[in-house]
Amino acid sequence: MVMGGKVRQHSRKSKLNATLSLVVSFVLCVSFFASCTSQAETNASGNATGATGFSTTSSAIVADIIFKNAVVQTMVDENDVASAVAIKGDEIVYVGDDAGAKDFEGANTEVIDLQGQMLIPGFGDGHIHGPGDWKDRLFGISLSDVFTREEYVQRIKDFVDANPDKPLYSGAPFMLNAWQQPDGTNPGPSKDDLDAISPDKPIIIYDVAHHSIWTNSAGLRLGGITRDTPVPQGGAIAKDESGEPTGYLTDAAADLVTSAASADMALTSAQEQEAIKEFQNEANSYGITNITNIVGALGGESNDSASYVALDKAGDLNLRMRIVNTAKPGMSPDEIVAIVNNTIQNETDLVSGGTVKLFADGVTESGTAVMTEPYLPEAGMGDDWHGDAVWATEDFNTMVQRLDKEGMQVHVHAIGDGAVQLTLDAYANALDNNGERDSRHTMTHVCAILPEDINRVSDLDVISALQFLWMYADPLYELEAAFIGTERALAMYPTKTMINSGCIITGASDAPVTPFVPLNEIEVGVTRNSPFVDEEDTDMFRAPDQALSVYQMLEAFTKNVAYQNFMEDEVGTIEVGKKADICVLDKNILKIDPKQISETKIVYTLSNGRIVYEG
Repeated sequence: MVMGGKVRQHSRKSKLNATLSLVVSFVLCVSFFASCTSQAETNASGNATGATGFSTTSSAIVADIIFKNAVVQTMVDENDVASAVAIKGDEIVYVGDDAGAKDFEGANTEVIDLQGQMLIPGFGDGHIHGPGDWKDRLFGISLSDVFTREEYVQRIKDFVDANPDKPLYSGAPFMLNAWQQPDGTNPGPSKDDLDAISPDKPIIIYDVAHHSIWTNSAGLRLGGITRDTPVPQGGAIAKDESGEPTGYLTDAAADLVTSAASADMALTSAQEQEAIKEFQNEANSYGITNITNIVGALGGESNDSASYVALDKAGDLNLRMRIVNTAKPGMSPDEIVAIVNNTIQNETDLVSGGTVKLFADGVTESGTAVMTEPYLPEAGMGDDWHGDAVWATEDFNTMVQRLDKEGMQVHVHAIGDGAVQLTLDAYANALDNNGERDSRHTMTHVCAILPEDINRVSDLDVISALQFLWMYADPLYELEAAFIGTERALAMYPTKTMINSGCIITGASDAPVTPFVPLNEIEVGVTRNSPFVDEEDTDMFRAPDQALSVYQMLEAFTKNVAYQNFMEDEVGTIEVGKKADICVLDKNILKIDPKQISETKIVYTLSNGRIVYEG
């Protein structure tokens, strides 16, 4: 399997699973008195089936769905292309040419002529927070379509006036850009605007990154924050000239308020399941079938898989997912291990566990990402501010080592190059103490990274789950440049260098921080410019020399996410015996102008053999 430029050997478990899969497929063939043809036999008409193994060609197996006359990009390798796929139940039973597919056609088979459209594995997202912003869109304050201070205040006021009986008001997202000053400084939002709306009940509004909050005086009281409150490690409390908190809090300081408010912000089980259904419908409309789902990291969000498990047992879940439970400072290793084991014990066909997220740092635009070089004075943190790690180094290393020893996968938020460095140190320390295993430890974001650490990422087999929509000169880039300088901001996300060094890269959105449309992210990865029609012809380039090919981007959003989630034996490629998680595009994005990728339409999305979206 080629993962981002490096040939990866399957783990012993993967080899065993692959062997068992072949045995099961062979028994299936025998049980139906079928003959199984080799690649050469299947290719008699000139259509490549390559590494798809063998295709079942028994007329005794009647497919439920056959796609024909397609460009089937199997993602086994770039040249492995077929024209037809047959599906029985939740499984792919044939990959090959149209003639061979006819052997699987029965009276009740749905035969879909794709007329040259592109069929690929369903897209994955290697770092996403479900149900995302649907919580706020359905039950809270949604600011996703407004962008100025005045608009924020009016939207919040309208919601509070319409919901006078709520004990607390919460929502998202605000953009810090709304308070940017001409001199390059940024005081951030003020509690005064929110006090005028609700002087007695807390209001908590998350920023677009969900690392900072804007709260009122009642929110500060709830979190016990006064002018004398010590700033917690890994956080910041903005203060006015008199030393009073302004109501703008970041990371660990924001946690003081959100932790106290968590019960009032939490959704009921019914509300959470309603939000999940809307979230997965949106995901399916983008061709997404497989996600790395980070739970317990956002305010009011449960740190378990219960709602997803309930939906799957009811037959209502359309997303295959690896649940990632979140550990925050103050939690003991025993506590998070128990939470993860509970997720594992409740696994279903579509919901699995075994991964823990840790925060190494915050975000650049709040001055809380850990950097090896200092922030600019304009960041408002002084002349020698490097950012502050979320965990004490000893506690962070202890947690990573314990999780690794328990056989769990670790998934670390690391934005600054200093955070990347300390994360790699922790992974190397775990390797030294626990021995080598197929851990697939991951870092997400990896915005800034030192050249020497790129090689360490490769050498340690660490996966990088990257947000490609961040890789052009958008408004967040402008904030980053204001905090660390243009040169350093432009040098972020050296994806081509990482690929060439053998790093494994997966595609990820971090939604609801940014939208989770894979085709938009794929276009940015290829152009390093805006994917949006009204901007894609403007100069919003960010390090175009670090652009990847379309096929590399498809790898990142299909088989690489499956690999990250330990699902490569089930999904990620179009092969016989794999689950029928499939996406159909109206264009072959390998052949069109890259600027048209974001305008490509999703024709079908299939989850476990079911058509869950039809465009």
